[in-house]
This record gives sequence, structure tokens and C-alpha cells, in this order.
Amino acid sequence: MNDFKNTLFTFALNFCNSVLFQLSMKKIILIAWVFLLMLPAYSQRSKVPVYSTNDENTNCGPLVSSYRTFFKLKRYSDAYPTWIKVFNNCPDSSEMMYVDGAVMYRSFIESASDEQTREGLIDTLMLIYDRRMEFYGGEGNILGRKGIDLLTYEGSDIEQLEKAYSILHRSIELEGIASRETVLLGFISAGVQLYSKDRFDNNQLIGDYSLVMGILNQLEGSSLRVDRARTTIEKIVRDNDILSCQALDSYFIPRFEENPYNKNFLDRVISTYNSAGCDRSEFYLTAIERYYELEPGPESAHDLAIRFISRDDLQKASYFLKEAVKGDGIDSDTRAVWYYELALVSKASESYCEAIDFAREAILLDKELGKAYILLGDAFIAAREELGDDVQRRAAYWAAADIYARANLADPSLGEEVRQKLSDCALQYPSQEDIFFLDMKDGDPYLVEGCINVNTTVRSRK
Repeated sequence: MNDFKNTLFTFALNFCNSVLFQLSMKKIILIAWVFLLMLPAYSQRSKVPVYSTNDENTNCGPLVSSYRTFFKLKRYSDAYPTWIKVFNNCPDSSEMMYVDGAVMYRSFIESASDEQTREGLIDTLMLIYDRRMEFYGGEGNILGRKGIDLLTYEGSDIEQLEKAYSILHRSIELEGIASRETVLLGFISAGVQLYSKDRFDNNQLIGDYSLVMGILNQLEGSSLRVDRARTTIEKIVRDNDILSCQALDSYFIPRFEENPYNKNFLDRVISTYNSAGCDRSEFYLTAIERYYELEPGPESAHDLAIRFISRDDLQKASYFLKEAVKGDGIDSDTRAVWYYELALVSKASESYCEAIDFAREAILLDKELGKAYILLGDAFIAAREELGDDVQRRAAYWAAADIYARANLADPSLGEEVRQKLSDCALQYPSQEDIFFLDMKDGDPYLVEGCINVNTTVRSRK
């Protein structure tokens, strides 16, 4: 192989010299390049990587410096003759040599004049990546670059498309969250194309999408590139109508039954269903409840509660909100809002005394949370049926009016709502005759009993 290579190299240079008087320098370089590019391509196709051990190895440093002078100027045709010497004779002299070679070959491929030349160039580009891995490692990263280039230049060929898909899949397996956005995007794009050509079924693509979204979720907010990649991938999958909720159930439920306590798997389920808009699926709720069992925390409990509220499952919503508000590491304002939500759920469940307690907790934590005052007043009125006779029940409106007035002070933006509620309360006050027969008059102190348990003042209906 070495003899053949050296002979061909010598022939190419001699040929160039023989036509020097007829051709411009640019044409000479182009012809020499066409002959020289056959050398690495030949090695790729023969599957026998051959490296020279002749005395040229002692000149590796100067050779690298020589080709890089032209490379930095983007004079790739001038850089090439010396670069190929380094590539064949000094394979472990510089990792940058492989990076530079890939840049040059991509340029050569894009300007190739015929298909046969182009195919040979692509073969050699793939060999550059293989030799870089052989001498410098970094398999996951380099496979990603190799797969993207193969997809870019040979993606229209179904066999090469499958090969690119496999290379990118392996890269993602090795790199995990270190995978580049272009690799994740290329992997999904290749998968969608293979799916459209019936090379594999919907389950395969759902699994790939779940894998990629699991990685992107861990990187969320880390860069604009990540966010753009996520948006693009979601659009590709959505436009190809791949992620129906039924299809997701068919893919994930059997795998869940095989391994129901795998946190990484559950995280992938949750993120995939969220992305697909399938967060009302029964299985989705099963998955997030199981995840909470494995990793309980106030934020996840609150998320679960909101999910159950959206499904009108108030019993479970109340349970998870109670878990959330007692969690550690939550700031007072957040905890106040969660208590407010718990009071809302309790009132909707007709647990009025609980609603009163939780609204009061919210106000204690955030005295400017005007909507909590409104809710507390509403809960007072809702709880009035437990207070005995008609006048005692109407007394709940006195207590509610006091609270509504405080809401306006806490949050002036609630002014219109507060005025309407105060007007409604005044219509429900007992008549002057009623309070007279109870030996009371306007302005007298009054204790509203029951779970309301608050001091107020007597007021009559005008």
C-alpha cells in the first residue's frame, strides 16, 4: 500500500510539472488535488488504515506549520498537498490537523464538479473522523460531527440515512446532556425521515423523541441554542403528527409496567406528555404520582395539585396542596399563594371551615395578598348556615364586610370588586326591627361564632 501511495503521489507531482508551461497555477493545484485526494479515499475503501513510518515523520512539525499557513488564509487547495502528507505520515502529530481536514473536505465536497469525485471526498471525510477517534479518542463528540456530515451530504440515500441515524444515536448515548444541539436535531430529523419511509414504526420515533426531550429538559434555559433546538424539534414532530396521546400510551404504558420505579424513565414520560399536550392522560397522572412517591417535594406536590385541579379532582388536589404547604425551603410569598389555592379548593369542596383556616394562613404569610381577604370573606358567608337563627346567620355578612374592606386596603386594584361585595353584604344585613327585638343597636360589638369566630359590629339594613 505504501509503494502504491508513494508512486501515485510522485506521479501527480511530475504531471503537474510537465504541464506548468500550459496551465495557470490555479489549474495545476486543482489537478494535483484530484490525484492526491485518491490516496486517503483508497485507504477508506480498502478498510486497511496504513501509516507511513519513513523519515518524513521527523518533519511533522514543519509540515503542520506549512499547511496551516495556507489554511488560515482559507487557501485550502494550497494547504492540501502538505496537509495530506501530515495526514498519512504523521497521524498522531496534531488533533487540530483532523479538525482542519474536516473543514477543507467540507469545502471540497460543496464545490465538487461531479458525483464520483463528491463520493470519494465524502468517504475521505468519514475516514478523517475515524482516524481522529483512533488517535485522540472523544468518540461521542466526534461521532456526532461525523453523523451530521453524513446526514448533510448523503441524507437522500436511504442506506446512508440509516447509517447517519445510528451514528448520531450512539453519539447521544455516549454524550448524554453534553450532546450538541445540532446532533439532537439531526438525530430526530433522520428518525422522522426513516419513519416516513417505513423503515421503523412509531414506537421507535417516540422513544427517540423522549430521549432527546429528556436531555433538553435538563438543559432548559441554559442557552438560546437549546431553546431553539427544543422548539424546532417539537415543531418537526408535531408537523408530522407523530405524538398522539394514544400513541404515547401505547409506547409508555408497557414499559412502565416492566419497570414502574425508574425515575429517569418517569421523567421522560412526564416531559414527553407535557410537550405533546397530553397532560390530561390518565397514565400521565399515574406517572407523576409515582414520581412524587420516589422524590417527594413541595414543588412537585404543588404541580400535582394543579394537575388535579384542572381535572376537577378536588380531593387529590387538596391532599397534594397540603403536602406542598408544609414542605421546607419555600419562601413566605409562595407559601401564602399555595395556602390561598388550598382555601379555594376547600371552599369548592364545601369545606368552608377549612377554607377559612387556610385563607387566614395565607394572610398571615402575606398581608398584601388582597385576593386572600376576598376569599376569606366569601368563606365567612358560605359558612353562615352553621350559625343558628336568621339574625345570627346574617351576622356573617358583618364579618365578611370587615374583611372585604381590608382587601381594598391590601390591594387597591380590587376596589371595584370590593365595592360590589360590600353593596351585596349591606342588602343582607338584618332589619332595624330584627336587631331591636334582640336588644341590639347599630354599632354594638358582636361575636360571630362557629368557625368564623370573629368580633364585629352590629349593622342594620337601610
